[in-house]
Amino acid sequence: MSDLYPAALLAHAKKPHGAGSVPRGTEDGEAINPACGDEIRVALAWTPEGTLARLTHELHGCAVSAAAASMAARRLEGKTRAEIAAMASAFAARIGKTGFEEAWGDFQAFNGIEQYPARIHCARLVWQAVEQALAKEKGVRP
Repeated sequence: MSDLYPAALLAHAKKPHGAGSVPRGTEDGEAINPACGDEIRVALAWTPEGTLARLTHELHGCAVSAAAASMAARRLEGKTRAEIAAMASAFAARIGKTGFEEAWGDFQAFNGIEQYPARIHCARLVWQAVEQALAKEKGVRP
């Protein structure tokens, strides 16, 4: 299972970017992995220009979920809602399938995760919460 925890993944899991308190009822989005019990709440703070200033996440989960949330929080800062939605779709299309090329940076740590199918859901958890938050902003039920 050491292939599942490359150095970049462990670094993010140990010191997750964007980790903080998101009390229940204040979250913009949340997601739960029923298979393992991981859960995440996210709060999105926007600049007046409409780009993401900060993604704060409160996570109760494994190293894979923590690393994915940290990587997403770092990568999404400065992006517009449309760019974030496109990245969420692109992440879902790659995770466990085509993999992540160099342009995805630390997300390359998830290449090979298809060997551990249960962990794919952990890596997607933050993206599901972000997608829910974006849908709520549009008034769409996820």
